[in-house]
Amino acid sequence: MARKLIVNADGFGFTYGNNRGILETLEIGIVKSISVNVNFPAVEEIHTVVEKFPRVSIGIHLNLTVGKPVSAPSKIPSLVDDDGCFFPSSRFKKMLLMRKIKKDDIKRELEAQIEKLLSMSVNITHWDSHQNQHLNPGFFSPAIEVVQKYKIQRMRTHRHYLLTTKRNRKSAICKYYANNPKTFVLHGVARYLNRLARKKGVRMADRILSPGRVDNMKKFQRETWENLFRTLPEGINEVYCHPGYPDDCLRKYATYTEERDSERIILTDIDLLKFALDCSVELISFNDI
Repeated sequence: MARKLIVNADGFGFTYGNNRGILETLEIGIVKSISVNVNFPAVEEIHTVVEKFPRVSIGIHLNLTVGKPVSAPSKIPSLVDDDGCFFPSSRFKKMLLMRKIKKDDIKRELEAQIEKLLSMSVNITHWDSHQNQHLNPGFFSPAIEVVQKYKIQRMRTHRHYLLTTKRNRKSAICKYYANNPKTFVLHGVARYLNRLARKKGVRMADRILSPGRVDNMKKFQRETWENLFRTLPEGINEVYCHPGYPDDCLRKYATYTEERDSERIILTDIDLLKFALDCSVELISFNDI
């Protein structure tokens, strides 16, 4: 069975520095898929991807926690603060649990984000979300309704596959989950939501690769990517990345900043592409599932 991999770059449209870094990775060919933030000015550059990289799959990176909404704040009052900005992720989660965020407001904003990307001549192939916030059940349910309305048939999988260099993989993973029960529960919830999505006909990869859990492997280290390609399981795999040039907008809204430049350098290395091909890894996009 073939070993296939989708490398998806998150955050196109978040900042102009992000855009620049992602475009450089698309030139090389390790990254063949992107997800787009539409509620920031830098989204205007998506036309470059559409025109220059027609085979790249373009998904929407649904976002309810960073920046200002696409909708008028008055139309989604439970999602925004007095300045018309989204609540930060920690408060958003608490308000979801307390049922202070209205489902109709979520659906209205998600529809506005999808409509905006469609208006920019983008064929939306898949969906995911900023910081995977859609895995909160109060977010996931309206999101599924909205994406099905727009016939977006693919999504990021959350069937986690923990990468490790340890010889006894099963033992290492069991030990990790035993020491991290909260992660075990969260991954279990994610698998349950995956099953719900599959029952609704949603297509996704077989698994998503998590390199930084069991071992201290980071995506801004070349060795991590070499190990990933070398040990990739059979079937369709997915991994997301964040290549970019850090800029003031990124530093304002994100904590993972300087590391993005390291990811960019790694994912624009033609020798790494050759390494992946030598490992018999078939690099694909969401168009292929």
